[in-house]
Amino acid sequence: MLDMKLCVVFLLISSSFLRSVSLGQGLIDSVCQMAQLHRLECQVHRVETADGYLLSLHRIPAPRNQSCPRETRTRLRPFVLMHGLLGSAADFVTAGRGQALAVELHRRCFDVWLPNARGTTHSRRHRTLQTSQARFWQFSWHEIGLYDLPAIVDRVLVMTGHRQVHYVGHSQGTTVLLVLLSQRPEYNSKFANAALMAPVAFLKHLSSPPLRLLASDSAGVTMLLNKLGLNELLPATALTQVGGQFFCSATLPTYTLCTLFTSLYVGFSDYPVDRSLLPRILETIPAGISRGQLQHFGQLINSGKFQQYDYRSPRLNSLRYGQPTPPSYRLRNVRLQLQIFHGTRDALSSQADVQRLVNELRQSRTRLYQVPGYNHIDFLFAVTASQLVYERIIQQAWQLDATAAAVALQGR
Repeated sequence: MLDMKLCVVFLLISSSFLRSVSLGQGLIDSVCQMAQLHRLECQVHRVETADGYLLSLHRIPAPRNQSCPRETRTRLRPFVLMHGLLGSAADFVTAGRGQALAVELHRRCFDVWLPNARGTTHSRRHRTLQTSQARFWQFSWHEIGLYDLPAIVDRVLVMTGHRQVHYVGHSQGTTVLLVLLSQRPEYNSKFANAALMAPVAFLKHLSSPPLRLLASDSAGVTMLLNKLGLNELLPATALTQVGGQFFCSATLPTYTLCTLFTSLYVGFSDYPVDRSLLPRILETIPAGISRGQLQHFGQLINSGKFQQYDYRSPRLNSLRYGQPTPPSYRLRNVRLQLQIFHGTRDALSSQADVQRLVNELRQSRTRLYQVPGYNHIDFLFAVTASQLVYERIIQQAWQLDATAAAVALQGR
């Protein structure tokens, strides 16, 4: 336990050092680079949120060739793929042809949109604030769900002319959808359906040793962050890219150590990541988070509830919420057709917590799929993900869009 605590402290101190490295220099648009490597068109759109954050939204348009005729492209609704904590839009492209979800959706004639949440590598701008200011980082995943996601969905609908999108979220990408629909239920009508991979809402039974340790000593972690003046954690820099690639690909011992360290966080897997893929993964992960995101997840671990940010003061909570404790998210407001995918070896998203989420989603039509042997990140990088997970997502989207098109045709 002492070794693990020292490791966690090392990560926080590393964030302080990495913050001093100039961000943006030597970094490339890895999302478009990976897409273009597979001869896919890649666009970058800018989206402004209601609270002034300027986000990058990557797009891989549907193919315009004989394999995807115009009537097919017109019928199929666009996909929005939302990344998880420490990730970015690149998460859905990195695994490449035959494995990456974005690439597979493109092959099946879908228009694919890949957001980057505030504070990540490609979304580090604000209308009035600079990343060097503490105010820029005063957000948790609550604000990503309340402001980023609706701005993204609205832009996609305007750009495509559709009334609804298909949605896939991984980890925090599932959390922010639940936040949006709980707080702004009118947005239910803008989603045709949603797939939640490794969903995160209730975290009472989380077994990840580093994250449970952080949660158990939240006051100590907060004190350390304050002393270091840290508002941003684990940002991407040219140094992290090169260092990560070397650490996880140079020799077999370091590769083994890298996979062991990762497994402590996300769970051991029956489907280890292809060694050749790790350097590409580490070009884009970590992509940076705010301290508020980490602290908010820690609060869920301690409380066992899916609730808004706790300001640790009855007075401050009352000023913000009108009550001394933070309110729980109103999951009864979520009214979607949902596919929920859970891995049996996931150290973050436990079976008990996922089942509780399913039980709370009383107004949704939910299908739960348990994927044997999967950990938290296998949904992005396992070689079997296309067969075990993505095919179900694609088939449901095809069926929903075909039915909607038939109904529209009959109405003419």
